[in-house]
Amino acid sequence: MEHGDQNKDHRLVAVIAALIIVNAFLLFLSRDQTYVHIDAIAHVNKARGLFDNFEPGLRNLGTVWLPLPHLLAAPLAAVDSLWRSGAAGSFISLICFIGTSLFLFSTGTLWTGSRVVGWVAFMLFALNPRLIYFFTTPENEPLMIFCTTGLVYYMVRWTHDESWHDLALAALFAFAGTWTRYEGWALAAAACFVVLIVTRERRIVATVLFTGAAVTGPMLWMLFNMVYFDDPLMFAYGIGSAEVNSTGKLFGTSGKALESFVRYFMDVAYSLNGGVLWLSVGGFIFALLVLRHKHWRPTLVVLAACVAVFGFYVLNLYNGNISILLPGIVPNDAQSTYNVRYGTVMAATVPLLAALFVFVVWRQVEHRRALALLMLAPLVLPDPVPAASHESIERQFTRNLFYTEAIHNQSFWMPPFIEIARQVGDSGLIMTNTRIVHVVVWAKRIPMGRFVTEMNQDVWGPSLNAIDPRIGWAITEEGDQLWHAQGKWLEKNWIEVASAKAEATGRVHLYRKPD
Repeated sequence: MEHGDQNKDHRLVAVIAALIIVNAFLLFLSRDQTYVHIDAIAHVNKARGLFDNFEPGLRNLGTVWLPLPHLLAAPLAAVDSLWRSGAAGSFISLICFIGTSLFLFSTGTLWTGSRVVGWVAFMLFALNPRLIYFFTTPENEPLMIFCTTGLVYYMVRWTHDESWHDLALAALFAFAGTWTRYEGWALAAAACFVVLIVTRERRIVATVLFTGAAVTGPMLWMLFNMVYFDDPLMFAYGIGSAEVNSTGKLFGTSGKALESFVRYFMDVAYSLNGGVLWLSVGGFIFALLVLRHKHWRPTLVVLAACVAVFGFYVLNLYNGNISILLPGIVPNDAQSTYNVRYGTVMAATVPLLAALFVFVVWRQVEHRRALALLMLAPLVLPDPVPAASHESIERQFTRNLFYTEAIHNQSFWMPPFIEIARQVGDSGLIMTNTRIVHVVVWAKRIPMGRFVTEMNQDVWGPSLNAIDPRIGWAITEEGDQLWHAQGKWLEKNWIEVASAKAEATGRVHLYRKPD
């Protein structure tokens, strides 16, 4: 393909992607649908909390979520309107949608030498209504998808020319992925082995350099945990980690290999479309056959990325570290929804494999017209998505499970905290835990600098024995650390302004210091 035509295609892809995602964002923003999931709310608040805080600083990044999404959003979160609307995080996702579109098109074209594959991969991604909605939200999966597609693209380029520039950029995206989500660690580890296998010249040097960049992210994160929280592995088992979060695990897949595989396969099918997933299975099988030919190196890159991410989730489902629930999975419960968005990260490779299958079959149709029937395979193969999770095209765009899961949270456990938030006065420090902070800030837009939480140990720790005189309010849920330490004392000595309870929470109390 001519260089001029290639640039023209890239510009066209970028323009189409931008038109799709910007218009979608404006639509959903006007409907208040972008900033609704509690995790999205927490991500933007963490970015803001780096400087708008009782004790500003990097310690407010916490121990569980990796830091890159919050560091990138922090400058935007400094603008009050972008923070309060969640747009500070959404803007990162919008950029990632455009970048992912470009990388999918470029990888498909470079990998196969056909613009058709690039365009099909791009369209399978960019025209997916569920993904369009999801990329308007301040979640961190969009950044992970972008990092994965960037890594795959520059690794494919490396297999062609072995340019150090391409290896450096691949290493940069690998590092960025390890600072975005933990599947980035599995992806980076797989990429290190791939570099060793596919490199022709100066193999050891290339592998050592790439591996050094890839392990820097996890090492820095462990160092951060050790410096600020006295344990390099605090992220693995601390408060809020997957290990201690039991939500949905009653209906999990722990110790069940086949069920773990099927559960994640179903989740990917929902997130990316069941028909597209079946096409990608055909592309995966064909790609395995390509490994026997001379152009196996770029194919190995795509397959390794696919297997690393998919395997990461299957392994964590099997080990009981995470849970994924879709309506129709839990017996006699058509509503249970949890972590459905985990399937979206496969958007970095599934469109490429699906596009490859479409291209191969289309090429063969010229010689064997009967093979055209393979294009109809997704119509006859069973839909992996549970019937209770099926949606019309309109609902896939405006009322999908990514959105309804967030709304379910708002009606399930958040109402008591929202009710309490409305009664908090406009001045005085507020003592509560970080789980409560994100809901209260979202509900009433209270400046984060007013909150004293367990992250502010110099004040929080002593206040569990004797509340700091600067604190004028306390929000505590029966059973939390503050309640156990000071609940009885607050009942006797402070004024209870409000209390509320939901079926899924303990009773939540709001206390005000007497004048």
